Amino acid sequence: MRRNKMRLGFVFVLVAALLFPSLVLAQENAVRNATLDNGLEVFVVENHAVPLVTVCVAFRAGALAQTPETAGLFHLYEHMMFNGNDKYPTKEAFTAALNRMGTTSWNGATGREYINYYITVPSEKLADAVDFWAHAVMSPTLDQTVLENEKQVVLNEIRGYHSDPGQIASNALESRMFSTFPWRKNIDGPESNIEHATVAELRDMQRTYYVPSNTALLVGGDTTLEEVKALAEASFGTWAMAPQPELAEPAQGPIPEGIRLVTAEDQFYRGIAQVQFRWRGPDVTRQTFDTYVSDVLLFLLSSPSGPFKSEIMRKVFGLYDAEYIDFTYPTARDGGNYIFSTYMLVQKPATEEPVLQRVENLRKTVLDEFARIAADPQAYFGDGALEEAKTKLVDQNIYALESAGSFVTDTLTFWWSTAGTEYFFNYEANCRKVTWEDISALIKKYLTGPAATLVRLRTSTFDADPRMDANIKELGYTRVTAQNAFWWQQR
Repeated sequence: MRRNKMRLGFVFVLVAALLFPSLVLAQENAVRNATLDNGLEVFVVENHAVPLVTVCVAFRAGALAQTPETAGLFHLYEHMMFNGNDKYPTKEAFTAALNRMGTTSWNGATGREYINYYITVPSEKLADAVDFWAHAVMSPTLDQTVLENEKQVVLNEIRGYHSDPGQIASNALESRMFSTFPWRKNIDGPESNIEHATVAELRDMQRTYYVPSNTALLVGGDTTLEEVKALAEASFGTWAMAPQPELAEPAQGPIPEGIRLVTAEDQFYRGIAQVQFRWRGPDVTRQTFDTYVSDVLLFLLSSPSGPFKSEIMRKVFGLYDAEYIDFTYPTARDGGNYIFSTYMLVQKPATEEPVLQRVENLRKTVLDEFARIAADPQAYFGDGALEEAKTKLVDQNIYALESAGSFVTDTLTFWWSTAGTEYFFNYEANCRKVTWEDISALIKKYLTGPAATLVRLRTSTFDADPRMDANIKELGYTRVTAQNAFWWQQR
């Protein structure tokens, strides 16, 4: 099973189509939607170029819906969905049904803020595909014997994640940044939760989160909204209404001060340090307008030859390249944060300025640069830069509709689950409202507070600096290992 894009690794290259859903004006009626009487939402992206449809079901859940006791179980439930239901009672019957429909691709994903499942079939099989997911969603078998077998599959997967250096680094940082509810940022959870999971626990999750008011049916390809809605009513219409679950309440708190982490990894880049600073950002359902401002700011900062990256390169010696300076804001319902990342050359660690001190100097330079921007963003970027950023934000998303299938499984699923339908359809208009004053206020509100720091080094580079241990102590860093990275190791 694949996993949501934003969990793996630590190089945050965000697909533009996931960041900016401004597609309604780019192609009139590109996305149409309806809602069934029981609350299930239906979305259709028409593309009649080829006789194929991608049929996706999505749920608002995943890590943000977890407790310490249930962390990891949404991932386990994802696997169990492929193991049979009332119509296709076994995994073999489930797979045979996929084959009969001529499925060209199928998969499922458990993410931080959503779970989705999808298949791509010939458009003549659309009715079969919608009905297929209705039975899988509404009546999964959840057999105890199958569960015990599937636990071993999931445990093998998460053991791989827990030994991956990128996962170790990511979890170490986020578990400390969001220390009030760190399990909302980790999809896997401790192995013991998987080992002790019961069918009763999975049934409880099903009753709470796998309900029509928390579900979307998203179809892209050779079809129409009218056709899909009729099929959805036939297959999902008997699904009983249930309350929409509460998600991500109460909110994550502010990032604590003094988070400074360093890792030593055997297979990391030779002679390179990756540096990352993070600040607490807006949550999309709580500080909604700030998320629009954030997306515009990303475009203002994005050009390798623009003033922000040029100034950082000029003022900080030994950075790798302006192309590798990134500033991102992964939109999130829970625990939004800004991420500055770059790479630093470490050629002679024993003789040049200590790398951790260089990181501290870099952080001060970045903060000073944000202060300069906040003082007068129009003068900093130039008179026409704001409108240009908004235009680029819109234009870049036209490409997302080239594939209706990937659009519904990635872009549309993401925005429906994370921000909601209204946010998606009003996105472009709200981005166009952003002013220079909004940019200044955003930076002052979010990018002047505590910044969590992570430094990743190759073990040989780490060991080659005889001052490293002293610098760690002096500057207040913590060395991250596989034994202290995850939230359940810190309780």
